[in-house]
Amino acid sequence: MLRLAAALIGGCLVAFVLAGSGPASADDKSPSNEDIMKKLHGKNGSHKLIDKALKEGTPDWDTVGKHAKIYADLSALLEKNKPEKGDAGSWKKLSQAYAKEAKALSDAAAKKDTEQVKEVFGKLKESCDACHENHRD
Repeated sequence: MLRLAAALIGGCLVAFVLAGSGPASADDKSPSNEDIMKKLHGKNGSHKLIDKALKEGTPDWDTVGKHAKIYADLSALLEKNKPEKGDAGSWKKLSQAYAKEAKALSDAAAKKDTEQVKEVFGKLKESCDACHENHRD
């Protein structure tokens, strides 16, 4: 009886592990442009949290670092998506530039370089109009 129970438990564990290692599902796809922008620019998005952390005298480096990393990770995914409207070449160019600036923000935040963070963050703020004008409905 003990052997049977051990065999059943072992079989269940093997089935559980194998079920978790199957092919990627549709749920594993990149987040949509809208999802990315909500996480970055929504009410409690990384952009607003970084902006607030930079305006409070000495930057809150934990907040800036954490959200600059989120900014870099999410913006790097935009290039994989299609724009709502406009030319795919333009989308690729603008999304790559945005991701490059977000990576520079994350790198500067990791070094706790206040001036560089503020400079790069300013560039990110300015980049919105060109992309939205050409690629957002």
